[in-house]
Amino acid sequence: MGGILSSLNTSYTGLQANQLMVDVTGNNISNASDEFYSRQRVISSPEKPILGRNNVPIGRGVDVESVQRIHNEFVFERYSKAAQDFNFANTEFDHLREASSYFPDVDGVGIYNDIKEYFNAWKDIAKNPKDPAQKQVLAEKTLILTNNIHTTRHKLEVLQQKASEDLEVRIKEVNELGAQIAKLNREIREMEDKYINKRANTLRDRRDELEFKLRELIGADIYKGKLSSQSRVNGDAVDFDEDYVLNIGRGFNIVDNGDFHPLIIQKDENSNLLNRVYIQGYDFKKTEITDRLNMGKIGALIDLYNDGHGDTKTGKLQNYINLLDGFAKGLIEATNSIYSQSANHEMQSATLDFDSNTAFRDTLYNIKEGTFDLIAYNTDGKEVAKKTIKITDITTMKDVVNQINANTDDNSDNNTQNDFDDHFKAYYDDHAKQFIIQPRRPADGFYVAIKDHGTNFAGAFSVNSFFEGRDAKTIQLNYRYRKNATDIRSHIAPVAGNFEIANMMQQLQYDPVEFYTKRSEISEMKLNEFYQYLVGRVATETQSAQTTLDTKKAVLETAKKEHLGISQVSVDEEMVNLIKFQGGYSANAKVITTIDRMIDTLLGIKQ
Repeated sequence: MGGILSSLNTSYTGLQANQLMVDVTGNNISNASDEFYSRQRVISSPEKPILGRNNVPIGRGVDVESVQRIHNEFVFERYSKAAQDFNFANTEFDHLREASSYFPDVDGVGIYNDIKEYFNAWKDIAKNPKDPAQKQVLAEKTLILTNNIHTTRHKLEVLQQKASEDLEVRIKEVNELGAQIAKLNREIREMEDKYINKRANTLRDRRDELEFKLRELIGADIYKGKLSSQSRVNGDAVDFDEDYVLNIGRGFNIVDNGDFHPLIIQKDENSNLLNRVYIQGYDFKKTEITDRLNMGKIGALIDLYNDGHGDTKTGKLQNYINLLDGFAKGLIEATNSIYSQSANHEMQSATLDFDSNTAFRDTLYNIKEGTFDLIAYNTDGKEVAKKTIKITDITTMKDVVNQINANTDDNSDNNTQNDFDDHFKAYYDDHAKQFIIQPRRPADGFYVAIKDHGTNFAGAFSVNSFFEGRDAKTIQLNYRYRKNATDIRSHIAPVAGNFEIANMMQQLQYDPVEFYTKRSEISEMKLNEFYQYLVGRVATETQSAQTTLDTKKAVLETAKKEHLGISQVSVDEEMVNLIKFQGGYSANAKVITTIDRMIDTLLGIKQ
């Protein structure tokens, strides 16, 4: 039943409600500059009325139900997704832009120009094969070319290592953020009570910020169950979840409500010491997820530096390294295949990595079926013997040595004393792992050369080579010519005026060459064309990354604007509310003052 004390309570509830509204509004204004602070509103409704005289309902004031934040989970999800896509594109573009600077497309600069200078030096030797100064120039141009190839590859390796090291830092950040999110989930569960609308708004804002930063780093799918609509504060507001799962790599939970499963990084299992990522489950067993991470900054780093370890995806930087290795390998083998035709007193291969009984098909060397000729010349440069060696799919180095040393009638003249095996003998030492052809009687001064017919034997094994090495990291001018450039040979047969090798070398720039990064991936192009393909790929992927970045940036700005339009604090709006709530507070205070005077009047009448 109503009365003067009931009226006092009615105004008192209004005074408290407006006081709370002023407090919440002040808190909004104080945090207006915080992007992840969601503005809050006091949710209130009239108290259930009581029945007065003649059953007339009398209001009992205002009931404060809760303080809710204005937040749309679906809009925030779009904003977070846009941020993780932007960070992926931004990270990738930064690294590709750096990589593209290693391949300058400027006249007089870079590997492309060095290739032209190298072939021009061979052209000059063809014009004057006896001039030792021209051979010195060729050696210098060759060293410039090989050093530039080394330097470019090294820069790519350094960029690859930096990306791997950056990943290590980012994984540590992810673990810190994930642990904090799990802790917040436990605190939210302890603090909130949906039956009395008790909300942990500040903790939820903090969790949103951590989620956002984590998704920028690694990308994630977040599942929140039993979301609630908050249409009383905002038509678009959805919040107040119960179940929580944070999932990365399309299937691996690192946060499951209050539990956190850390990520582990290891590099010692990788030959290039590049980081691999694992997740540790409830049973403390590690599962590798490197290839599953393809979002956020971490996804971009892996997409850049991954070297294909364990048949995993090969990253862009590793692809560039592989292409540069393929270019160097094609140059080495094509050059050595030509240069091996230049007659020399003896021949030897590079140090190989297989035994004499290993079939060529089971090695990593690009040996094909076919034949090659071994030609012996006398001191006058006249061909005195020729032996044809056959290579099949199952041929071993021991088979080659046996074919060379076999007592055969190479000249078909029924004379067993003038065949190739009478002048030279072949060896393959399983300890030194070198193929060697030496004269049986060095005093005779005979020469030996190889003419290949499609096997790539001399080119693959660097027999009688001009270049040493197998890739862009190891390519080098033969030590003999680095020591003494005048030993460079321009002839096939050792006779004066023969400069066929020099002519064939300069012609190489116009001929198709085999390039391959793997034995199953072979393409034929000119040297300049393949290098331009490599440079063009770097430039194209960099430009594509920049275009993607511009698009993702525009999407991010739009999503951010949409999110802030819902949750961001408007100081002007809050100031208007502050005046309104202050007026309500003053009015209720006035009512309480009036009732106080009425009580004094009653007490005076009673006295």
